[in-house]
Amino acid sequence: MKARLTDDNVRPELDLHGCSVDEALRLSRALITKSARRGRDSVRIIHGKSTTGSNRHTVKSALTELIDSGQLSLHVSSTYKSEGHMLVALRKGGNRHHSNRITLRGIKCP
Repeated sequence: MKARLTDDNVRPELDLHGCSVDEALRLSRALITKSARRGRDSVRIIHGKSTTGSNRHTVKSALTELIDSGQLSLHVSSTYKSEGHMLVALRKGGNRHHSNRITLRGIKCP
């Protein structure tokens, strides 16, 4: 896995280049949940441009399905989908004064 996560204590950004579809979904779900609990307004997830045919399951299509399915509706209020990334707006809540940055190690599932 070659995912990268940067966090400026405002909007975490997760770059999923080099991840499998399963890894990308696991990391994205964990980041969205943790960010919402920490009172963040949004997260940016970079999935890249899909260069494979439409009959293939890609990180981009899997993320779109995850968001559109409503599985994360407790945390997600809306999304802006672009060619190479998506901006996920989070529901208000959580501790806005939590000052620790979110790290890749902190969102990896065992």
